[in-house]
Amino acid sequence: MNWDDLRFFTAVMQYQNISRSAKELGVSPQTVSRKITAFEEKLGTTLFLRHPRGYKPTKDAMNLIEEVKNAEKVLNTLQRKFTNKSQNLSGVVRIAAPELIATEILIPSLKPFLDEYPEINIELITGINSVGIAKGEADIALRLVRPEQGALTIKKVGVMSSGLYRASSIMEDIKESKLIGWDSNIDLPSSRWLKKITGREPDLKFNNLVTQKVAIQSGLGIGILPSFIATGLERIEHPYLLEESLWLVTHASNISTLRIRLVYDEISKIILKNSPELSGSF
Repeated sequence: MNWDDLRFFTAVMQYQNISRSAKELGVSPQTVSRKITAFEEKLGTTLFLRHPRGYKPTKDAMNLIEEVKNAEKVLNTLQRKFTNKSQNLSGVVRIAAPELIATEILIPSLKPFLDEYPEINIELITGINSVGIAKGEADIALRLVRPEQGALTIKKVGVMSSGLYRASSIMEDIKESKLIGWDSNIDLPSSRWLKKITGREPDLKFNNLVTQKVAIQSGLGIGILPSFIATGLERIEHPYLLEESLWLVTHASNISTLRIRLVYDEISKIILKNSPELSGSF
């Protein structure tokens, strides 16, 4: 058995007609008939029942075609792996991103991309501390503050809006409610905005947004949250939302590495697709 035998067999299985199979294969009907007969003799079985209206597959043919399909899947997988390696589409890409954007938006959206490029491995770094692209701590970073220095490729990919939120059980106004916010050592736009609109420091201070969200949901006070994670909470009306640009950053030398460029472009697409949620306009 060779792949040429299987090529003729698959065509006849598909069309169940010698003339149509011959046209697809670019040979004469006589060649197809001869190839199928020789293949049957090689296997010691009858694959097709010949009749004036075409070739009807036997049970052996039906079993064989399933094996052929499985073999094709294996070959396609091997071919994709070797193609990916030859095009530098294998290896690790390290991404730094804000934690909740990573967990709520990026990670749930990555499966189709990773299915297409199975040899690309993702390492995701989350947190509030800035990760140095120039230092090689990450290949790509999604940031809320635009970097000003370094040989970087920078692209604005969206806007994240935040508002002042409380649980529906909280009836006090801004002046009376306890404030929930960032630890005093953390200087972020939302920290400065909270102080500006309330004139005071938070009463309950935390070093991550997940804890702040739970505290607000539990009715411990009011605080600032990105709109896309504030489902179920009541937004306190204010003349404007806090809007922060989202910047996608990589080192200028990285953009020519195909696997990094593919991930860079994919993150840009994911953020664009989720822009209504991020901007608070959904």
